[in-house]
Amino acid sequence: MRPFAWNDFYTSTKNRPPWPRLVRAVELLKRGGEALDLGCGAGRDTRYLLGSGFRVTAVDQEAASLELLADLPPDRLDCVQSLFEDFQFGYYDLINAHFALPFIDREQFSLVFVCLKAALKPGAIFVGQFFGVNDSWNTPETRMTFFTRQQALAYLDGLELLEFEEDDQDGTTAVGKPKHWHVYHIIARKS
Repeated sequence: MRPFAWNDFYTSTKNRPPWPRLVRAVELLKRGGEALDLGCGAGRDTRYLLGSGFRVTAVDQEAASLELLADLPPDRLDCVQSLFEDFQFGYYDLINAHFALPFIDREQFSLVFVCLKAALKPGAIFVGQFFGVNDSWNTPETRMTFFTRQQALAYLDGLELLEFEEDDQDGTTAVGKPKHWHVYHIIARKS
């Protein structure tokens, strides 16, 4: 996989609506509170969470991403430039990680995901994706993280699965390039 052109991604996604699974997760939660938006990108989900009454911590490794959030209310938004591997988790009512977690270095994924699960308050919801082993970005030289269905489900052990859907099909990236997607879409609740 070639290095990703993040600025092209931000341009392509900045005016898009929030991900439908995030909207469902917010409806399932039935309250605002503290939200974490991991890999906030151009801010499409951060904006939705703020509009839904959440106080949001938006995390991205790219400074350009966080600059796109400068127009949002600073009293309810904390922007953190960090790799997920280095991020100091707090406690959240909702953690959103749309198409973000697979970019964690595969050697660090287990540790990060343990921290993510521990950061969920009782009754909190996690919404996001894992990539599957058939994904076209799963190449020998990548440091990204990919799972079999069994491995993905094992990482979610201890959470109540509200949605777990697998897509394994050809499609395009946010910037219009052809790609084979193998994705596990997840909404889960901490008991």
